[in-house]
Amino acid sequence: MKLVACVAVVVASLSGSAHAFDTWWHAECTRKAMEGTGFSADARLVMQVENYLTDVFPAFGVANEKLNKEGLQKLNLKADASYDFMHFDAVFTTADITANWDTLEKNTVAALQKFAKDPDVKPGFRLVVLYAILGASLHTVQDFYSHSNWVNHYAEGHTNPIPIWFDVAAKDRDKLDLFSGAYPDGSAKGHKDHGELNKDSSARQLNMAAVEVATRASIDWVQRVMKATPDVPWGELQSYSIDKNVVMKKFLKTQDATFLTTSSVIAGHFDGEKPVKQVFAPGDPARETRMAITAFGILIPDYLTNMGTKGNVFGLPSPYWAGHMGYHVTHALADGLLLDGKAYHAK
Repeated sequence: MKLVACVAVVVASLSGSAHAFDTWWHAECTRKAMEGTGFSADARLVMQVENYLTDVFPAFGVANEKLNKEGLQKLNLKADASYDFMHFDAVFTTADITANWDTLEKNTVAALQKFAKDPDVKPGFRLVVLYAILGASLHTVQDFYSHSNWVNHYAEGHTNPIPIWFDVAAKDRDKLDLFSGAYPDGSAKGHKDHGELNKDSSARQLNMAAVEVATRASIDWVQRVMKATPDVPWGELQSYSIDKNVVMKKFLKTQDATFLTTSSVIAGHFDGEKPVKQVFAPGDPARETRMAITAFGILIPDYLTNMGTKGNVFGLPSPYWAGHMGYHVTHALADGLLLDGKAYHAK
């Protein structure tokens, strides 16, 4: 059996239990959010991929030497500044934190409403684009709890459970000294760095507390935006199934699921540099990486073939990348978000 197919089986099984703040934890929060709001298993896997792609452009993907060495640069992924604003990094005041939450909610609702009816969305891509909007916005929601001092504040006060953002009245949030870490480290003198504050992996302090509250926040976020956008085809999104579609199943369950796992393992982004969570070779980090590299090496030519296929107008590695590479949904989501005191403005 081809190794890529074997990896896909592993990833598919993970999407039903625990999976990938680093990729493992984002995927776990996303799985539970979709499961808790009535989405099918196939929809959950699509959402895990869309959430993950928010880290690929360009947070560690095109900039990661290990992945480039293994062939990622052949995909010709374009760095896009909007993605820098999608991780709740370098937001240094409570007022700016609040502004980002307000902007993200407004933008997510507006983007869902727009792309649900936009006549320019090509046939077959509408659901994928809507998944991308929801998955990317969830990524930002989840990163708030890992990258800011929100969890630290409530953990130090022994508050259990830690409230999500929307649980706390605005007048009480305004009294808090809230901020997220500077990224990259050392880029904002006088502020705590991302490396000091993040809870991205199992080995990091307060990781499990951050995962727990981010999971509840993810469920709340999906419910919140669904309620605000009744005209979005939520029934189709929730019941999504490709069990009888051999082509789409290959793209999602073999190729994209494999990309998610192998690229994050190679980049050291699956569960930190000293992962507790492993997929291919538990207890053997060196073999884990070797197996990921082998599967990744098999996958890249498949992606390149897809990109060169006649009729692939966006040059997509997979149709599930359309929201990011074809319709650039993060331009709409990031519009007005703050990073180090500066706002992103979509062109």
